[in-house]
Amino acid sequence: MRAGSWGRAGSHNPLKRGVDILETRLLFLLCAVVFGCASVLGVMNGMAALHHEQSVVEQQRATRHAVTAEILRDAAKPSPLFDESGRSERVPVPVRWTAAGGAHVTAEARVAPGAERGEHMTVWLDRTGRITSAPSDGRDIWATAVLGGLSGAAVAVGAGALAGVVLRVVCDRCRSAGWEAEWSRVEPEWNRRT
Repeated sequence: MRAGSWGRAGSHNPLKRGVDILETRLLFLLCAVVFGCASVLGVMNGMAALHHEQSVVEQQRATRHAVTAEILRDAAKPSPLFDESGRSERVPVPVRWTAAGGAHVTAEARVAPGAERGEHMTVWLDRTGRITSAPSDGRDIWATAVLGGLSGAAVAVGAGALAGVVLRVVCDRCRSAGWEAEWSRVEPEWNRRT
């Protein structure tokens, strides 16, 4: 578009009505607003999710600790038939570790298929000494942040799409009203010719 042509966008076409030109301008403006809002909302929502996940991970790290446990029984061998992703399920086996007071603790933990008796593994415990999951890592934090950012941007795009549909419906009604008025002015002339 040439400089200064914004005011004349589409005005050289005699078939374009004023509502068509207005609709084009409003749709351009709406796209710019949606792009800006999606960017801002995406970044804000992503940063909020990132800070939330970081605080959750800090709390997990403060309330969980790792111990080295010994596997007490061979885990089932992996089946040649895996699921479609190629991963196999972890299997429960008894494990034993030494608690802070020196007592041996035995519990059931999930290990990779094929793990053998006598192998050592890391087990995460909560404050009460029960087995729990490991704290989230950096990949989990960033995945949550990206997902949060994308969801914020999706909300803005969805709202913009809805606004675009409403704008289109309103402009179509204005066009229909204009065509009706034009036809009511021209119709008597056409009827006289026939």
